[in-house]
Amino acid sequence: MSEAKFNDFKIPEKILEQLYELSGGSEAYKGFIIAYATESGEPIIHTKCDSQVTEYGLKKALETFLTEVTEEPFEVEDSENT
Repeated sequence: MSEAKFNDFKIPEKILEQLYELSGGSEAYKGFIIAYATESGEPIIHTKCDSQVTEYGLKKALETFLTEVTEEPFEVEDSENT
Protein backbone atom coordinates (compact mmCIF):
# COMPACT_ATOMS: atom_id res chain seq x y z
CA MET A 1 0.00 0.00 0.00
CA SER A 2 1.37 3.40 -0.89
CA GLU A 3 2.16 5.91 1.77
CA ALA A 4 -0.27 8.82 2.31
CA LYS A 5 0.69 11.98 0.44
CA PHE A 6 -0.36 14.25 3.30
CA ASN A 7 -0.48 14.08 7.07
CA ASP A 8 -3.89 13.13 8.46
CA PHE A 9 -6.16 16.15 8.51
CA LYS A 10 -7.04 17.57 11.90
CA ILE A 11 -9.47 20.42 12.42
CA PRO A 12 -7.50 23.33 13.88
CA GLU A 13 -8.29 24.12 17.51
CA LYS A 14 -9.09 27.73 16.57
CA ILE A 15 -11.90 26.56 14.25
CA LEU A 16 -13.30 24.27 16.96
CA GLU A 17 -13.30 27.19 19.40
CA GLN A 18 -15.07 29.41 16.85
CA LEU A 19 -17.66 26.71 16.24
CA TYR A 20 -18.25 26.50 19.99
CA GLU A 21 -18.66 30.28 20.29
CA LEU A 22 -21.13 30.36 17.38
CA SER A 23 -23.13 27.35 18.57
CA GLY A 24 -25.29 29.01 21.21
CA GLY A 25 -26.19 32.08 23.21
CA SER A 26 -23.74 33.94 25.37
CA GLU A 27 -25.10 32.49 28.60
CA ALA A 28 -26.26 28.96 27.80
CA TYR A 29 -26.78 26.10 25.36
CA LYS A 30 -23.41 26.27 23.68
CA GLY A 31 -21.94 23.08 22.38
CA PHE A 32 -21.21 20.70 19.55
CA ILE A 33 -20.32 17.12 18.75
CA ILE A 34 -18.55 16.67 15.44
CA ALA A 35 -17.33 13.47 13.83
CA TYR A 36 -15.19 12.95 10.75
CA ALA A 37 -12.78 10.39 9.33
CA THR A 38 -9.11 10.93 8.66
CA GLU A 39 -7.51 10.09 5.33
CA SER A 40 -6.62 6.68 6.77
CA GLY A 41 -10.21 6.04 7.87
CA GLU A 42 -9.72 6.66 11.58
CA PRO A 43 -12.82 8.20 13.16
CA ILE A 44 -12.26 11.44 15.07
CA ILE A 45 -14.88 12.88 17.40
CA HIS A 46 -14.68 16.29 19.04
CA THR A 47 -17.11 17.49 21.66
CA LYS A 48 -17.35 20.66 23.70
CA CYS A 49 -20.37 21.74 25.72
CA ASP A 50 -21.10 24.44 28.26
CA SER A 51 -22.98 22.06 30.55
CA GLN A 52 -23.96 18.46 31.09
CA VAL A 53 -27.52 19.38 30.08
CA THR A 54 -26.37 20.60 26.66
CA GLU A 55 -24.15 17.57 26.21
CA TYR A 56 -27.00 15.21 27.14
CA GLY A 57 -29.33 16.95 24.67
CA LEU A 58 -26.81 16.64 21.85
CA LYS A 59 -26.18 12.97 22.66
CA LYS A 60 -29.91 12.21 22.64
CA ALA A 61 -30.32 14.04 19.32
CA LEU A 62 -27.47 12.00 17.82
CA GLU A 63 -28.90 8.80 19.25
CA THR A 64 -32.26 9.53 17.62
CA PHE A 65 -30.60 10.44 14.32
CA LEU A 66 -28.43 7.31 14.27
CA THR A 67 -31.38 5.09 15.13
CA GLU A 68 -33.44 6.55 12.28
CA VAL A 69 -30.55 6.32 9.81
CA THR A 70 -29.84 2.71 10.78
CA GLU A 71 -33.45 1.73 10.10
CA GLU A 72 -33.41 3.19 6.57
CA PRO A 73 -31.97 1.16 3.68
CA PHE A 74 -28.51 2.30 2.62
CA GLU A 75 -28.24 3.54 -0.95
CA VAL A 76 -25.16 4.65 -2.82
CA GLU A 77 -25.64 7.56 -5.21
CA ASP A 78 -24.27 7.14 -8.68
CA SER A 79 -22.29 10.38 -9.18
CA GLU A 80 -22.39 9.97 -12.97
CA ASN A 81 -26.19 10.11 -13.07
CA THR A 82 -26.73 13.02 -10.64
